[in-house]
Amino acid sequence: MGSILHTTVDATHVLKLTGDVKVSQSPALSRFIENLAEFDILKSFVIDLTDALSIDSTALGFLAKIAIHTENRFQFKPTIVCCSDDINKVMDSMGFAQIFALSRQPISIVENMSELASDSLREDDLRLQVLDAHRTLMALNHSNYVEFHDLVEALEEELPQPQVPGKQLAR
Repeated sequence: MGSILHTTVDATHVLKLTGDVKVSQSPALSRFIENLAEFDILKSFVIDLTDALSIDSTALGFLAKIAIHTENRFQFKPTIVCCSDDINKVMDSMGFAQIFALSRQPISIVENMSELASDSLREDDLRLQVLDAHRTLMALNHSNYVEFHDLVEALEEELPQPQVPGKQLAR
């Protein structure tokens, strides 16, 4: 299992993902993105994947959301530092070079990082987060759209259908 660590140093956010980063950590990433909106000043943002063994598409979707938010709100691209050929290949195929500055050079050790708490979610809420992450990836480029379209469609079909007041289901 992986972990997600965070610190802020002189208006620079550092997010460090370690081990196997999976869908189970999406609640922590989602909450982090919500809290990112509270910051008025952000000089830079570094996502350190040097200790990540693997990262699934849901986590990648949340990283893309961070990049989009950072670009829209602060007008710069965050940096991803990753030395893994496999992870870099996946990020290249997803078009991350469009929304991130990508680096293979390890950063100096950052101390005093705290782990983002990862709450468990109800299955429906987790499904919504997975759906949101994959919609974000789909919007990046056509190949991602093709890659994730069926998954997104399947997740959308599993969503509970809202009941229309005053209408009863036919029996």
